[in-house]
Amino acid sequence: MRTALVVHAHPDDEVFATGAATWVLNSAGWRVVLRVATPGMGTAAERLTGSCELLGIDEWDWLGESGQWIDDGGRNGPRTLASADQGEVAEAVERTVRDLSPELVLTVGSDGLTGHPDHIAVSRAVQLAVQGHPCRTLGARLRAEDVRAGEELVRRLLPDEQVGSGQVVGCPDSRALEEISGAPELSRRRAMDQYYDGLGTKALPELVTTYGGRGDGLLLRAVFDAAGWQQDRFEVLA
Repeated sequence: MRTALVVHAHPDDEVFATGAATWVLNSAGWRVVLRVATPGMGTAAERLTGSCELLGIDEWDWLGESGQWIDDGGRNGPRTLASADQGEVAEAVERTVRDLSPELVLTVGSDGLTGHPDHIAVSRAVQLAVQGHPCRTLGARLRAEDVRAGEELVRRLLPDEQVGSGQVVGCPDSRALEEISGAPELSRRRAMDQYYDGLGTKALPELVTTYGGRGDGLLLRAVFDAAGWQQDRFEVLA
């Protein structure tokens, strides 16, 4: 059985970055294995398990030792991936690559998809880790035009509010990206709901009146509405 390894910084990244690709790979007969570096903001194991079931991920575990790295909301404090020794993170990824011998490795692209410093750290660590291994490595990216379309959607609904971190910009040259498509929209929407009530399945106008968050999660939801939920796009990392 062909194996695809997916490496992410936080629980929920598997939804936003690679949720369509993992479903498509699983449906094509691949064994899909996820490694997550931090437990996110709070305990997320039960939610992560539910998300994996919806996204075609056969198994998941923590990258490195449990609790080795933490998520502090992007403040880059001690014990975060962004503050960790890059070689240490790469070593943890490389051990997993040796153990699983994946044909394909998926992570986030060089911009971290959203510019989050932990995401960028994981992308760099994966690129270091796969050197010398015969696996294709892809990093998830958004298209710049899709980000703009998503911004316009939320601007119409929230004209006086800032939505998102301002670091989600997308790739300006979409011709450089590869696409994996064909996933069912509802599976990804429901996986998003595992973490954030209604973020995936509520209608966007209703959502902005009931969902308190105004961060990148809401912006990415709008991007998916504008560009489609059924595909992910990737740059070649190795």
